[in-house]
Amino acid sequence: ENVLTVLFVWTIHPQKELGLTEISRLTEINKSTVYKILQSLQRHDLVSLNPETKKYSLEHGVLKLSNVFLKQLDLKNAAHPIIKELAEKSGKTVTLALRKERHLVFIDRVDGNESVRFYCDIGKVTYYNSGAAAKAVFAHLTEQEREDITRKEPPAHFTENTKTWEELLKEVPSIRQKGYSISDEEVDAGVFAVGSPIFDHSGRVVAGMAIAGLKFSLSEAERERMISLIGEHSKMISSKLGYIEA
Repeated sequence: ENVLTVLFVWTIHPQKELGLTEISRLTEINKSTVYKILQSLQRHDLVSLNPETKKYSLEHGVLKLSNVFLKQLDLKNAAHPIIKELAEKSGKTVTLALRKERHLVFIDRVDGNESVRFYCDIGKVTYYNSGAAAKAVFAHLTEQEREDITRKEPPAHFTENTKTWEELLKEVPSIRQKGYSISDEEVDAGVFAVGSPIFDHSGRVVAGMAIAGLKFSLSEAERERMISLIGEHSKMISSKLGYIEA
């Protein structure tokens, strides 16, 4: 337990280098024990000592561990328990769409309590202007990626509320600032959805998650709860993929 506490002190402290006394104070472990732990971590290349500052920092051994983990990681398997939890908490349908170059593909879905069919079945393709998950991903692409998509791909059209590229581009700053997107009957008539991006360990947006319900049954408080819940659970998935929010 002490070894892990010392190793993980760098995840909660902003400084790159920490001295022996600092680590002891932050972990509330006595200095002699911390010193022995640091010696062991050094032998395994998990931390290193700067001979000039006499302070410790994380070393490349940590990357070896993370690389093994990332190679074994599967997005759907990592996300499914969290998606299931969100559907159970909210009673709404939750979907996960994997990012592709020109579109997204739905790879997971857990239905809520409402008996309704949505477009977003597993295996279906959705384009970047069609739906909450897609819009959340689109907003977090690079400017060049968005430009390539809007130049080469015709926008999808589902309802009279489906966004054109021009309308969606105007929404991008707001989606990025708020951290979520809204689809108000833009794919399915009568369906309100909130979307949130999923990031990997490199900070790249790799998927989008959406929570959807029947619009007529949603109060303003329920909509706000949907926004709060999907924000919380999308961050959980991103964290499992190794993403560290700046």
